[in-house]
Amino acid sequence: MFRFGLEKILDYRVQLEEQAKMELAKALTVHVAREKAVTGLKAAMAKHMTALEAKKDLTVADIWLWRAYGKRLEQDMATAVVALRQAAEEVSRRRAVVLARSTERKLLEKLKAKQAARHAREEGLREQKQNDEMAVVRYDSGHLAGEDARFGETGPA
Repeated sequence: MFRFGLEKILDYRVQLEEQAKMELAKALTVHVAREKAVTGLKAAMAKHMTALEAKKDLTVADIWLWRAYGKRLEQDMATAVVALRQAAEEVSRRRAVVLARSTERKLLEKLKAKQAARHAREEGLREQKQNDEMAVVRYDSGHLAGEDARFGETGPA
């Protein structure tokens, strides 16, 4: 029976790969949330500009409020874009980790497959050798007794 000596290491590498995939999923979730935040801020900015253009009678106070709100939206947008960029970098790092862990696991699985194939080949050769030895022993024992080993009877009549 084939037993892979590095099975525990392979199991550990599979576990590390799964953990890396989970961390990638979390990073992707954060990235998507930050993308939505940027999109929402862009929509708010466009709505703000449209509302400003549509308003007919503006006072100085209205202009000041609109300008302050617009600046705040721009600041929020800049912050959100930086956060989105950081999230994208984190996703990229996590993908690289998943790829590295996957490669490590695949190398061990390939080694396991090669060792299993070699074991099966050696086992087949061992069985063939045993069968050959048994056939020789049976032939020799029948031949010495004067029997024809092919027919299970004594020599020609």
